[in-house]
Parts: sequence; C-alpha cells; structure tokens
Amino acid sequence: MKFIDQEIAHIMRVMVPSLRPEGTIPILSFDYWHRRLSNLLDTAQLSHAQFCTIDSLMTQLERLQTRRAAA
Repeated sequence: MKFIDQEIAHIMRVMVPSLRPEGTIPILSFDYWHRRLSNLLDTAQLSHAQFCTIDSLMTQLERLQTRRAAA
C-alpha cells in the first residue's frame, strides 16, 4: 500500500470520531483536518480514485462543520 493510500485510510478511520464529541470541543479541529486533506490534494500524483476519496472526505468535513456551527 502506498503512503498516500495509508494516509487516506487513516483519515477515513479517525476524522469523524475525532470531531464527534457532542457538546464538547473536538479532539482535533476542523482546520486540522482541512489542512491534512488539502495537503493530500496538493500531491501531484493522485489517482482518480484517490482524488475522489479525498474530495468525498472534504465534503463530509464541510457538512460536519456546518452542522456543528448550526448547533
């Protein structure tokens, strides 16, 4: 498994749980995850599948941030 695939898999496992604590401050910030995902997008050699997965994670992050702001 390539490093980029390992990074994507890691983010998929831990991003949402780190942001979920109801009524508390997230373990890791939305900005932190946005930077991590943006750094991956800046990688010049992404496959189409990798790009689509990262894009999906960005969309998920934005939805969670919007819900959190509305609460």
